[in-house]
Amino acid sequence: MKNFKHLGWVLTLALTSVSAWSQELWLVNPKEAVEFQGEAGYAAQPALRARSVMPLIDILQPEAMPDGKLKAPFPITVAFRAQNDAQIDVASFKVLYGALKFDITARLTQFTQVSAEGFKLDKANIPKGKHRLTLQIQDAKQRMAERELRIEVE
Repeated sequence: MKNFKHLGWVLTLALTSVSAWSQELWLVNPKEAVEFQGEAGYAAQPALRARSVMPLIDILQPEAMPDGKLKAPFPITVAFRAQNDAQIDVASFKVLYGALKFDITARLTQFTQVSAEGFKLDKANIPKGKHRLTLQIQDAKQRMAERELRIEVE
């Protein structure tokens, strides 16, 4: 019986956490920014990738700011460009956060529709600090494109 009471307490705590998160609508919340090493991810060198024919990811927003800092919430607009021989596979889209590449794709897709052309998120709510988002998309030939968005929020 003790185990069931403990399980009930854990579920209540988890549901309370999910409920609190959904009310604040954070893309990445302050606790996760620390837990998943957001600032360490910002400072890490990008991975080297082999050059080949692959889809392209263009980050249209946020635009480069003179001081390099953004105020949350801010827009993120991304365009995907397929190669002539294969279309974008929208189901392969991922957004990974920080140095540990925590998958936040489901959070982003709650607020915007991702299509073969890209997506626009009007209000990305990310806490103060330095952050790295890694965007990934594949085409129908399973060639993966990856692009990093490094931002500093004041």
